[in-house]
Amino acid sequence: MGLFDNNDDAPLENADLDCQPQNEFVSKSEVKKIDEYLDPGEKVHFLAVSAGEGFEIDGESIGDVSAQRTAVTDKRIVIKKKRGLFGLESQSIWYDNISSVDLSSGLVNKRLRVETSSKVYGIGIGGLADDAAENMSNFIRTKVSQANQSGSNSGGTSDDPLDKLERLRDLKDEGVITEQELEEKKSDILDQI
Repeated sequence: MGLFDNNDDAPLENADLDCQPQNEFVSKSEVKKIDEYLDPGEKVHFLAVSAGEGFEIDGESIGDVSAQRTAVTDKRIVIKKKRGLFGLESQSIWYDNISSVDLSSGLVNKRLRVETSSKVYGIGIGGLADDAAENMSNFIRTKVSQANQSGSNSGGTSDDPLDKLERLRDLKDEGVITEQELEEKKSDILDQI
């Protein structure tokens, strides 16, 4: 399924559209284009398509990203990127990894700046109206706040070394930490056993 395919007859396999708030782009036909990157039952609240703003990591433009679709769900931000002529890849940014979210708007282009402990992402959100873009960024801030509160209410992360190792592997898979950082932290955790 391509970034801009339009097969309205195919059912959604993962996404759940029965939720509020939602912006005007959240429809079955639009969400189908990113559905394969979502978890079963994941609720899609906001959807945006880039309008040429591109995608950045730590201020560096990822030059071969020709188009992107961004879904803001109940769990995370999911970005589907078209790279080159035929390549597709996804990027997930989990709310509990986000430290800040900013919105910048120009005459035409809008960009979310999402900062995590290890990276800063610049995500083009294209043709969203100003109020829709603001609602999207406020929703993300609320989810980040909720994720931080639930983490502090439960006393932080689990003390179980296996839980810590699994979380480290998830962070590595998400691109939040490098292989070297994973190995260093893994060694520290194994030394505590």
